[in-house]
Amino acid sequence: MIFKIIIVLLAAAMLISLFSSAFFLVKDKGNTERAQNTLRIRVTIAVLIMITVAIGIYTGQLGVNIPFG
Repeated sequence: MIFKIIIVLLAAAMLISLFSSAFFLVKDKGNTERAQNTLRIRVTIAVLIMITVAIGIYTGQLGVNIPFG
């Protein structure tokens, strides 16, 4: 259960980073590095989500349910 909460929080943080990056891109018209910094944050969050899912599957906290096979 804790892994699902962590994943949801990280996904929310990724969305916040996405919208702040878009805001900085429009507001600054590409003249500053703020949009680039939020992109770095978003990539880091994506890596954290992948690591969290991998650890959750490895420990058995998260299951892989497929409707076929």
